[in-house]
Amino acid sequence: MKLLLAGEPEVYAKYLIAVMKKSGIDFTHIPPDRLQEMPSTQDQLSGYNAVVISDAPGSSLSDRMKLLKEYVEKGGSLGMIGGWWSFTGSKGDYRGTAVEEVLPVNCLPEDDRINDSNGFKIIKKKEHPILEGLPWNDAPTICGYNKVNAKPDAEILLTSRRIESVGKDRVEGIKLAEEENPLLAVRKYGNGRSLAFMTDASPHWVGGMVDWGTERVTIGDMELGDQYVQFISQILKWLAKI
Repeated sequence: MKLLLAGEPEVYAKYLIAVMKKSGIDFTHIPPDRLQEMPSTQDQLSGYNAVVISDAPGSSLSDRMKLLKEYVEKGGSLGMIGGWWSFTGSKGDYRGTAVEEVLPVNCLPEDDRINDSNGFKIIKKKEHPILEGLPWNDAPTICGYNKVNAKPDAEILLTSRRIESVGKDRVEGIKLAEEENPLLAVRKYGNGRSLAFMTDASPHWVGGMVDWGTERVTIGDMELGDQYVQFISQILKWLAKI
């Protein structure tokens, strides 16, 4: 199994890289300032089981997007993980592109970054191999995500709902907002598959999820929660069809 991670400055990529090392995934990481080094032919792309885009400005991938679409049509896998430079974001610019066409969601025409200090509860919507073996009733809260619209043929695996305070003069409790927004979605496209995870995989938005679990996993100089490692690993292995 070999995976290409496009984007993610080193300081944030270390979380995904740690999970890939722990999971035995062979990978190539191309940070945002070197995206011109992305594969430029189908032969080069075909050496990867999956491509993951995360915090990679769309303008830096403009000449590679049709190539990525063709890669998925032929059986490859493409995932996008949220962030300020993903989906629409502040520099995402994926709306109306060949990459958006492949994804299970449509990007908004305006800045899609949603932040809230109260946080958002993760809601499991259906059974899926990516979600297996994890306690979703007790999942960590997140503090932000990219807002998107799911495509009609998308499978929505997780959503998020804002946590709201109850009480006028003082907080007397909490409740969940009525609005649900897609958080994790998958889709078949051509002979391949695509995935969109609308929050990030490293702090800040994903918050305490990096510590999710009852056991600590030490990877190099990092200590992560075992359930976080399992979840991210299952995302990547599903993409790679393993």
